Amino acid sequence: MKHHRFLGTTISWAIFGLLMWGMTTDSHAQIPVAEADLATPLQRKAAVFVFNREPKVGTQQVKLLEDLVAARVAKLGFGTLTRDVMVDSISKAMRHPTAEVTQKERSVLTRFAASLQKADRVEKNLEELLDEQSSIIRLAQTIGADLIVIVTTEFLGTEKRTFKGNHLAPIATTTIFNNLLISYRLAFAASGAAVAGGSVKVNRAWRESENLTRETDNLLNEMFDEAAADLAKKIAAADQRVKEIPRVEVVNIKFNVKPALPGGTPLQFPVYENGNVKLPVNTTVTADVVIDGVSVGSVPGQLRFATGLHQILVQAEGFKPWKRFVTISEGQAFDILLEMTPEGYENWKEIVTFLSDLSQKTKITDAEVKQIKAKAEWIRRAGLNVTVGDNGLDNP
Repeated sequence: MKHHRFLGTTISWAIFGLLMWGMTTDSHAQIPVAEADLATPLQRKAAVFVFNREPKVGTQQVKLLEDLVAARVAKLGFGTLTRDVMVDSISKAMRHPTAEVTQKERSVLTRFAASLQKADRVEKNLEELLDEQSSIIRLAQTIGADLIVIVTTEFLGTEKRTFKGNHLAPIATTTIFNNLLISYRLAFAASGAAVAGGSVKVNRAWRESENLTRETDNLLNEMFDEAAADLAKKIAAADQRVKEIPRVEVVNIKFNVKPALPGGTPLQFPVYENGNVKLPVNTTVTADVVIDGVSVGSVPGQLRFATGLHQILVQAEGFKPWKRFVTISEGQAFDILLEMTPEGYENWKEIVTFLSDLSQKTKITDAEVKQIKAKAEWIRRAGLNVTVGDNGLDNP
């Protein structure tokens, strides 16, 4: 477990250090009198995420809006952190790892960084939306944020109105209207519960004629800047109504992962009998647990999770992954059946057939337990753990 704690600490402190640096630099910015009344009295940390549902808005423009919103919110007294800063921090951690960083940890960091770069996705199904929400909450909790600011570009459209001219106004003109709609949601990082939400509309219009036209490549940038300023004021006003920030509650969750043969038949053993001694024989799978896209440890055993909605993935080499959206609360235990893949079965056919044959018996004798112990190394390589009573195969 030490391996996974180190990984979480590496990510948390690397990102949190940048967050503290950002808060220090932003706190010296001068706040105009019109905005000073909205400044939060005690600095709160906000993670800013911008997503896009408008096909006409590109990835770089989404990143620009994210930067603008973060800058405007920081100007009103918040500590802010954007996706790009997080990715940069993780990338630096991978380029200059400490001696303790393993290849597996680098792989986790790579997946973690990749999961942040999804701002340009337009169409999402329900599972993707849930995945996105739980990942945002998890990430915000990891970096120690108090609040989550989620901004989405909903619509960008252009309308043209043509006037052909008449005897009073003989010059034909075309009026061009540009309309931008952006929605926002302010939520608690601890739970994902919404604090406030709404939308911002920005409009730009001008008139053209045969002798007067306008061409610009800065229109959307200007509209984004105006929208970011309006959003920041709304977010700061909503924050003023929040008297207390809920904290993340962490609880112990127990996992019991059992194997199944291809097709779903559980690999279960009868009791061990030796004279008057009767002990249960159990087999479990050594599996990795990934919560909201971040590896948090291995099972069997207990892991500590934050309460609330999460996506949990339990996976092991040679087995089909188990993936669910669950609401975590105190005292939960998960009994999970991992089905072996056909490839996994072929790789470990000899040992699996041996264990499967034992599972068909009414009882296991002392001689058969010795056979199991003799194959302990092969059993471990197959990702399985066999216990007789409370003892593993290495114990008498």
